[in-house]
Amino acid sequence: MGDNMKKSIWQKDNNIKEEKGITENLTTDVLIIGAGMTGISLAYNLIDGKNNIIMVDAGKIADATTAKSTGKVTYLQDLTYYKICNVYDFDTAKLYYESQKEAIRIINRNVKNNKIECDLKKCEMVTFTNDEKEVPKFTVEKLILDRLGVKYSNVSKNIKNNDVKELISVNDGYVFNPVKYLIGLYKKIRSSSNVDVYMNSRVQKVQKTKEGFKAYVNGFEIKCKKIVFACHYPFFTIPGFIPLKTYVEKSYIAASKVEKTSNVAAITSNYPYVSFRYQENKKEKYFIYLNNSSKLCSKLNHEKNYEECTDEIKKITGTSPTYKWENMDLLTNDYLPLIGRVSKDEKNAFIATGYNTWGMTGGTIAGKIIADLINSKDNKYLEVFNPSRSMNFKKVLNFTNNTLLSNLKAYGFNFIKKNPSWYKNQAFVTRYCGKRVGVYYDEEGKEHVVSNVCPHLKCFLTFNKVDKTWDCPCHGSRFDTEGNVVKGPSSFDIKIDETKL
Repeated sequence: MGDNMKKSIWQKDNNIKEEKGITENLTTDVLIIGAGMTGISLAYNLIDGKNNIIMVDAGKIADATTAKSTGKVTYLQDLTYYKICNVYDFDTAKLYYESQKEAIRIINRNVKNNKIECDLKKCEMVTFTNDEKEVPKFTVEKLILDRLGVKYSNVSKNIKNNDVKELISVNDGYVFNPVKYLIGLYKKIRSSSNVDVYMNSRVQKVQKTKEGFKAYVNGFEIKCKKIVFACHYPFFTIPGFIPLKTYVEKSYIAASKVEKTSNVAAITSNYPYVSFRYQENKKEKYFIYLNNSSKLCSKLNHEKNYEECTDEIKKITGTSPTYKWENMDLLTNDYLPLIGRVSKDEKNAFIATGYNTWGMTGGTIAGKIIADLINSKDNKYLEVFNPSRSMNFKKVLNFTNNTLLSNLKAYGFNFIKKNPSWYKNQAFVTRYCGKRVGVYYDEEGKEHVVSNVCPHLKCFLTFNKVDKTWDCPCHGSRFDTEGNVVKGPSSFDIKIDETKL
């Protein structure tokens, strides 16, 4: 990533030295693509087993989506159970609840067994709303929590706001430093005899073979019997049709130093989401605030969104933020993650994604589920999270509202208004030799020309003035001003090949 890319509060704690990249052809039993919460959790569950493992990451381990999260570990996830019941039924919601509780137990056990210092702390978790229209949803959510046997409260000693119309509070959630946690697991993985890790190794293509699969990485090949796509957004479209089952949400986050902390973490129940928590270690105390959380296509003026987040945290803490960053989450149209076999016909290719902003628990349970699949063990969550689960009317309706209309909106905006006002002559979109291109002028006046079409699914790109990147408003790919891909799902650059113009 370029120097202008914003760093999160957690990334400063990533002291892992750069691992070697792929520089030769390799063969292994299992290839894990992605070294975040999912990939590292899975590798940890497979250490000292019968399989040889290779884990690759396009950048540095634990430095992407997990490192950009707010680090909440909870089963109270806004109004998740209301949403799941609205699409499926109580039994499905119950299985999801049990999976999140199991993930919390796994994280606590891993911290204890490996003596990981990651600031894991039990705290109050709250979902609340300032919107009177949301109150009926809270009524249903509480009925479901009653059936699940959850002990909750309708009041919070840590949230005293006259504008709050309704809230649900539980006292058995956790917060932690996700990067320190993953580094703790990573050190255990590196001491094992059957796992090799490679950084700066972007997988560009995967091919099916008679023996299994062949992945193309850095100009070399990795042959494997089983393959796991543990990346935030898989770079393929078929099989699985992930773009049809999901949509991307973007959030802006800031962290300010404070004198005192409260033992609470909270989130609103509706768009635009607001979320906050406190972080405390031996040296520092911070208030972490997230806002402007909405579908990716709705927030294209990055400079304005950062300013709004900064203004809000200043009002709350009285100080300017020390850290500012953004994050993107992959959401599903039925509120359940996609964990399991990529398709019904492929027994040895696995995927884990779509955690609906709750990736700390989602990635943890995915690591357990896929480890069980690889080791031919049963797991009670296989069907509920099956990526090939059947459609129903509510899912089709959500697909129309969330996926189809969002992508059409993003595509239409960039088609009709390819040069919005916030570019301010620093960047513009035009045509060159019949091709749509993006042009950026740096501080020295040097011109940088790239293709303005995302290689993933051909959406048009928007210029991000804050980070100096070209961003895809459909699925979240990002490219620097030289045309290098810095974030997937795209596996390919957008550099201009003048020999083909």
